[in-house]
Amino acid sequence: MTSDEHPTSTQRLGVDQAPKGLSVVQDLLNTAGMTVAPLPDLLADETTAQSAVDASMRTWGEQTGQTPARISISPQDLPALRELRDQVRGWLTGEAQDSAPSRLAVDISFRGDRFEYEPQGGGAAAVASLVLMEALLAARTGTLARLKICRNPACGAAFYDLSRNSARVWHDMKTCGNVMNLRASRARRKDPSAT
Repeated sequence: MTSDEHPTSTQRLGVDQAPKGLSVVQDLLNTAGMTVAPLPDLLADETTAQSAVDASMRTWGEQTGQTPARISISPQDLPALRELRDQVRGWLTGEAQDSAPSRLAVDISFRGDRFEYEPQGGGAAAVASLVLMEALLAARTGTLARLKICRNPACGAAFYDLSRNSARVWHDMKTCGNVMNLRASRARRKDPSAT
């Protein structure tokens, strides 16, 4: 099984994966359904959620050099996964409400010349621990700020901004940027006082 045979939720959008472990955060965000390119919510049922988690874990393992965690998803995990996705999205967009502290449960070991970590437990709790660990590491290194949400409300894809000044707001200029800029231009022409 290769990543090409079972793409991650990010790869299904044709978006480049965020580097290293941050890809697991991006993949969680990109499980959401979209209307700009009719795509289903991958956390709607157990089967698609399990496939999305498995693909994300494979990519995470490839990018971090660690053994991918095997996390089993049950129907009871789906509401917690959707809630986690919304919480992380809120953090990145600045729309997050104050939330209760989240618990991070990982096993950390030192092997040779590096630290390795693996989420404890299973299901949504294990996914949450890994997502929170990677978000924390990325925040400490300054790379979390480059993980962004496309500003097209019909899209909302999570993308990693590689631009020099980190100023991108669309995951893709052709599919989202041009559409939104055209709408804004038409609105200004209809109501010149809106500028």
